[in-house]
Amino acid sequence: MAENPNIVYVEDFAGSTAQSKIQAAINFAFQNNKKTVIAANKDYYMTGNVIIKQGVKLQGSYGTRFIIGANVRGFELERDASLWNARIMVDYKGYTKEVIYLDGKHKYYNTWHNTSLNNIVIVNWSGTVSGTGIHLYSGGSGHEISFVNFMDIKIVGFARGLYLKAVKPASGFAYVNANRFDKISLDDCIDNIILEGSETIPNECSGNSFTNLQIQPTPNTKRIMAIQGQINKVDGICWDLEQIQHSDPIFIFKAESNYNYLDMRTIPANRILNSGKSGNRFETL
Repeated sequence: MAENPNIVYVEDFAGSTAQSKIQAAINFAFQNNKKTVIAANKDYYMTGNVIIKQGVKLQGSYGTRFIIGANVRGFELERDASLWNARIMVDYKGYTKEVIYLDGKHKYYNTWHNTSLNNIVIVNWSGTVSGTGIHLYSGGSGHEISFVNFMDIKIVGFARGLYLKAVKPASGFAYVNANRFDKISLDDCIDNIILEGSETIPNECSGNSFTNLQIQPTPNTKRIMAIQGQINKVDGICWDLEQIQHSDPIFIFKAESNYNYLDMRTIPANRILNSGKSGNRFETL
């Protein structure tokens, strides 16, 4: 069978480090209008970050592991870039960076773009619960992360599991809106999901959908979720709340929030705090 001319293989490229080898393959694909870069069934021990260029999908094989061995960001995705079938392990104690990072400066804003993450496992196995699993950030005029799909992702052992943040720009608007997170599992995170922005413009964090969540707290867990923004929808299951070592609210609608909806009936009403507007809604048993 002839090889697919649109596929590039990481092992066909040289590099002094694992990340430079991966980056060389991605850069070649980007420059030569290839679409998919395949990593081999092996461990890639990374001490620097990898940027997945616009229009390129990086895809792991069944036995691929990307191991982050320094306090560095793992992967940054440009617009119309994708990461599929990846297992990413943090092997640096006291990690403070983001394993996967999207920056609104790349302007992910059209429904027809292919930006996506699918079948990803992210584990901090360093022995300390720290760093961020996935971070979406918009902080400049016209910066936007919208209509990105995050599917079938497991995140274990981080200070922040999913962190969506829109910062007020000096002028104009910044958005983290209309993203889909489906079949997400979070385990042993301090803050599992954070949405940080304002209720509406100029720095909006709204219209994001979280479906089929599975959240497993541990004694390290402080909060399940905190929301600033509006019209965000959350549904799923949270297990074993007795593992959390305090009796304070674990799901918080913050002051800059309205018209958000929570359907996670394993969280009792006395562990939910609505500090936002009256349009926030939640379902409990």
